Formats: sequence, structure tokens, C-alpha cells
Amino acid sequence: MKTNLSLLVIASIFFSLLPLPNTVAAQDLVATDDIAGGSSVFVFRGSRKKPQVRAGGGKASLGEGGGRVGGGSKAASGQIAALAKKRRADAIAARKKAAIAAANKKIASSNMLTAKAETAFDNDQTDLAITNYRAALVQNPKNTRASEGLSNALTAKGIDVAGDTNNEAAIALFEEAVKYDKQNDVAYAKAGAIYDANGKNDKAALNYEKALAINPAYTMLFPPLGVAYLDNGEIAKAETTLQKANAAGIDTVETRYLNGVILFKQNKNTEALAAFDRVLELDGNFTSAQYYRGHTLDRMERPDDAIAAYKKTLEVDPANSAASFDMGVAYYNKGDYPNAATAYQQTLKNDPNNALAHANLASTYRQQERYIDANAEYKAASEKGLKTADMESEWGFCLGKANEWDKAVARLESARVMSPGAVDNNNVGWAYYNAGYTQKAAKNDAGATENYEKGKVALKEALVQEPQFDAAYVNLGATHNELGEHQEAVESLEKADKLHPNWSVAINQLGRAYRGLKKFVEAIANFKRVVEMDGNSINGLFNLGEAYNASGNKKEAKKMYDRLKKIDPNMALRLDNIFNGKAQIDDAKRKIENKIPKLPRFP
Repeated sequence: MKTNLSLLVIASIFFSLLPLPNTVAAQDLVATDDIAGGSSVFVFRGSRKKPQVRAGGGKASLGEGGGRVGGGSKAASGQIAALAKKRRADAIAARKKAAIAAANKKIASSNMLTAKAETAFDNDQTDLAITNYRAALVQNPKNTRASEGLSNALTAKGIDVAGDTNNEAAIALFEEAVKYDKQNDVAYAKAGAIYDANGKNDKAALNYEKALAINPAYTMLFPPLGVAYLDNGEIAKAETTLQKANAAGIDTVETRYLNGVILFKQNKNTEALAAFDRVLELDGNFTSAQYYRGHTLDRMERPDDAIAAYKKTLEVDPANSAASFDMGVAYYNKGDYPNAATAYQQTLKNDPNNALAHANLASTYRQQERYIDANAEYKAASEKGLKTADMESEWGFCLGKANEWDKAVARLESARVMSPGAVDNNNVGWAYYNAGYTQKAAKNDAGATENYEKGKVALKEALVQEPQFDAAYVNLGATHNELGEHQEAVESLEKADKLHPNWSVAINQLGRAYRGLKKFVEAIANFKRVVEMDGNSINGLFNLGEAYNASGNKKEAKKMYDRLKKIDPNMALRLDNIFNGKAQIDDAKRKIENKIPKLPRFP
């Protein structure tokens, strides 16, 4: 009976788990609560509430709705069209001066085909004109009229193919056009607009530059060129381009927007906010300005105003995934996890392959303790190519919270490979400790021991890397306890107690270690510390009552029983059963495990 009672006592103490004190160590510590029942500690890399990072600011040209700058600029497109018309008129005048007598039949034939092409082009029969110009050049490759005419016709065809959507299929026509006439500014300008509209900023800037070098009259290209420079990270060039636009007297929503983004990139937040407000004075639906306004307000630590700006962006452009993403970040960072989740879900509706949105949504679910949902989102982020040590570590924690310890070990091992620091080694040890407990509960003692030994190796490595690591000492002590190495457990846990005084997780394990050594005075002293910190601690009263009883102090054991009965009669009954030797070991384990209280969330 005495042997069974001792085993039962050890089992009951194993399941003890108390809240953390208000002050924790520098790392963000989370003690296990309802997972696996062990008193062990996970440490988040940096902080479990580490702020998420906004997506915004990377591109100046965002979205198509309500104010796209670049290929979609109405002012630039209108100027290109006007200058294209002028170019055609100039070509008509030039050809009248270029008529010369045919030197031979091929030249005469080439000139005749050129004339036919010109007539067709004048009648907007562009395809027929292209055919005849090509035929003319076959007869006489040096026919300048035909080369320039073909260049103009190809440009006209390209503009038609590009349409209002800036179809990239037109690019081949513009590229061929400039082969026949390297001074075709219209072809360069329109090609730049198409590249710009399709997010190819390097090529957009190059073509805009060529158009302006040939024809400085393209003043309306300054704003989209400036934005292209910004998207390429060339802020100095963007600022110079804006100065040229200002010198040309251009004051449009585009130039105001460009000014705002330049100021934003220079971290001049107050000035940038004023500039975006000036944009919205001219066009209240200019979504890119409204979006950047939100991003600026977020930088200025005005999250509520930032969220309001993101909402206005989404009212005009509901598919703006950058705005919904950054709104999710703003909500997350202020601790509003339900709204953060909604914002990330909206982002993924419009951009399902956004791996970072999946990862951020997973973190949001983690904060809401929706661990199964979190694991699904971490998996989605991983499948879409995102893999960082922070994500792997968070994922491992959530897998543990879902009691999937083998998978938790794998993820935390992955984090350790990517960043083999003390925190990662501690967390690997934490996972092996709990995986070992799972195996022990399944009566697989060999498997449990294997996991405990692996955990011990990782935890010792953590302490080599960081000798003052309190959480690693707690986990190592807990692991020693499971392996029956109680003296080693005492040594580790006393170090933890010195580094982090009055930490009930460490004190419980220390009490358990002394209990394993049958040093009842020391065990009772540590369990009393827990009860003194929290007089209503169910597990503290339970363990202290059991320790008093095992030491032969029935009077004090009865006092703990009476106090426990007022708080939790069921646990008091179980303690009484231990006093009377009525409880079965396995049944007591199961019942005590079911009564482990949850830890409160950290502020």
C-alpha cells in the first residue's frame, strides 16, 4: 500500500501546474497548461506578441481602381495620343518633300507601294498599310519613307492592340516600330506605359526616358516616370523627375501623389500625410493616396486613423489586398484579433497565394487560441513557399497545443536548424519532454525515455549557449524528474529559482524533485511557497496536502484538505482518497489531469 501511495503521490505532483508570476524573464515565456499536463516552458523567439509588419510602401503604383499612376494615367495617355497624331501629320508633310524620280524599276516599285501604304494609312486601314510598307522595303530596303511609315503604322497598330487595358501583346509591335525608326518617341512612350501598367518598372523607366530624350514635350510622362523610379528604389531620380514636373507647371493628382510618396519614402511622415491629403482634395477616390495615407498614419502610431484610411481605400477598391493586409496588421498590433482575422481572410479571398497573409492569419489564430485553425494556415503558408525560423517555431508551439507532439518536434527541429540558438534548443527540449509524456501516458516507457533523453541533450546545449537561461533550467529539471534523476533535477531547478524567484512552474517541479528524493521537509517548503503566493491554488493545496500526509503530518494534511474542499470539493475528495489509500493510480492520473487549471493569458 505504501509503494502504491508513493507512486500515486508522484503522479499527482507531476500534474501540478500553477500560473506564472506577473514578472517574467526577458524572453516571452509560456508554461504548458492543458497540453500533456507537464510543467514545462516554451519561449517565443523575441516575443509571442511580436508586432507584424505592414506590406505597404514597397510599390508606389498600387491597384487599378480610383487612381492608378503609371500606364493608367489619363493625362499621360492623352498626351501620347496627341503627339502620335502630330507625328502622323508631320509624316504626311515630309513625304511631299521626299518624292523623287525613280532611279530604277525597284525604286519606282518601292515608291509606288509606299504611296499605296500611305493612302491606306491615311484611311485608317492600318493592316493594309503595314503590308504595303513591308513590300516596299523588300523592293528598296533604303526607302526611308517606307521605314518611317512602317514604324508609324506599327505604332498605330500597337496602340489599338494595347487598348484601355494596356495589353502586353502590343509590346512586340512597338519594339518592331523602333527598329524601323529609332526616333519614334510615341512607340517608346506607349511601350513605357504598358510596362508600367504591368508592373515592369525597370523597362517602363527605360522607355519613358527614351521618349523624353527624343521629345521633351512629353511632360506628362514625368509623374509615371517618377513613380517607376520610386518602385525601383531610386528616390533621388524620382525627386529630380518631380522637380521637372513642377518646373513644367504640372499640378495634378499624379504630381501631388508622387510628392507624397517621395516624402513617405524619406520617412517625412507629417509632410507625406499633408501631401496625400492634398491629393484627396482633388480626387477623393484616389485609392493609392488613401492607402499610403493609412500606411503613414500607422507609422505615426495612430492605428485607429490608419484603419479608417484602409477602410476608405477598400470602399472604393474592395479587391485592394494590400489595404486589407495592412489593416490586418494594424488590428493585430493593437490586439484586436477578431478584426485582424477578418482582414486577413479578406486579403486571402483576393490574393489566395499570399503566403505572408496565411502566416499572419495563423499568428492571429494563435493569439485567439484557435490552434487547429492556426496549424492549417501555417501549413498553407509553408506550401506557398514561406519558411522562416520564427514561423516554424510558432507552428511547433501550436502543434504542441493541439497535442500533435511528433509534428511539433519536427517543426521546432526545423527552426533549430535554421537558427540554432538557445531559445530554439530550449523549445526542442520542451517538445521532446511533452512528447515523452504522451508516450508515457500510452504506456510506451521505452518511447518516453527516448524522447526525454533527446530533450535533455537539446536543453543542455541551450544552457551551454546561454548559462543564465531560466526556462531551459526548468525544462531540464522537469526532464530529469521524468527520468528519475531527482538530484540532477534539484540542481537545475534551484538555479532556475535563483534566476527567476517565486516562479511557480519552477517551484512545483522543485517540490516534485525533493518529493522524488523523499526529502519531505524540502518538498513541503516549496509547495508551501506556491500556496503562499496563491492561497486558492488547487494544485498547490493538493500537492501540499499530499506531501504533509506522506510525511506523517496528518493534522496539516487535514487543514489543506479543508481549504481545498471549499474551493474544489471534487479535488478534495480525491485527496481524501489518497489519504485513505482508496484511489487507483491510473484513475487518479486521469482525474487529476482533467482538473489542471488553464494559465491566464499574459497582458
